[in-house]
Amino acid sequence: MVSQHDGGTASIDSRVEEALKRCADWSKTGHHRKVLHEVERMLTLTGSESVLEAELLIWKAQALLAMGMAERALPIASRSWDLQASPHACHLLANSLAGMGDIEEAEGLLRLGWELFPDAAHIPIQLTMVLADQGRVPEALDVLNDLVIEPETEDMEVFLAGLHANLLAASARWDEAEDRIELAFERYPDSPLLSESLATIERARFRSEAEQALVQSWTRSLDPMEDVAEEVDYAISRCASMLELPRLVELAAQRLWRSFYAAQGVRPQSPDSWAIAVLLVIEEFDGRKRTTAEFSRTTQSSPHTVGAARRRVRSFLNRMNSRIAQRSFAALSNPRLEEAEPVEPIESKGSRVLSFKSSDDSRGEA
Repeated sequence: MVSQHDGGTASIDSRVEEALKRCADWSKTGHHRKVLHEVERMLTLTGSESVLEAELLIWKAQALLAMGMAERALPIASRSWDLQASPHACHLLANSLAGMGDIEEAEGLLRLGWELFPDAAHIPIQLTMVLADQGRVPEALDVLNDLVIEPETEDMEVFLAGLHANLLAASARWDEAEDRIELAFERYPDSPLLSESLATIERARFRSEAEQALVQSWTRSLDPMEDVAEEVDYAISRCASMLELPRLVELAAQRLWRSFYAAQGVRPQSPDSWAIAVLLVIEEFDGRKRTTAEFSRTTQSSPHTVGAARRRVRSFLNRMNSRIAQRSFAALSNPRLEEAEPVEPIESKGSRVLSFKSSDDSRGEA
């Protein structure tokens, strides 16, 4: 088939090839609507040429995804994959599925694509990121460790180093994460991305170690309780576990409960309701707004009872000096986490401990 184009004659193949080059250039510069217009124009010429249609649809799907239109991109990417299974089509279809919340389908497609196209590194890399986004860090690390490629560019090598290091950091394998970045630094000492990644990991490590140190300190400081007070204390631990709250939040709630109980001398009829109320106040103290109903449903507690208890605990806190209250009962927003001082023995960077500055207002608190 021959067609007129720009004053001359050219085959459909060559015209599509030129259109695809334009789409690639426009995609790099963010002109996604131009890509959509060009693809639609060229699709009218492809007829029954399924390979050409598949290649054009890839760029249409990519443009739609770049514009945040996963719902529109999904059938386009699916059509391209059906016409011609390719690494690019697999990548775009998986992105579309993930964008629509169908993570299981996206993961399955990426695993299939990895089998079909073992040399297409971007497929297992995308699979790694999908798994990491779900919190499945060990599985993500397994995929990345099974990836045997020689990065073709500096950007790719730096990206992989950062991704690997971040996954190691998410597993609290701090030394390995820092070593991974340092290894990449040997090849690219001037890389700003590597510098940023290392700084981020070091901050995250310090924060994690500060939280663990405060957990240990607060755990040691908890005095046992008796009778109904002990029931509420136990309920705080149980409810925190059910709600999957951090250990530091649980301890902050137990500390607040002890202080409140000593000052108010209440006799709770519903330990679970009071436990939820105290946890809600700690979450609120840390800047996370949770509704009474949201937490109450977990233990099937009465929202009315929880709400009343929450108001009493909040009122108790409001009467305290705000600085003392923040240092004594805030969990993830506790200023002590920023004040912790690392103490690192020379013989082993893996055995670091953290100490907290002494303060006149701490009144024996760690």
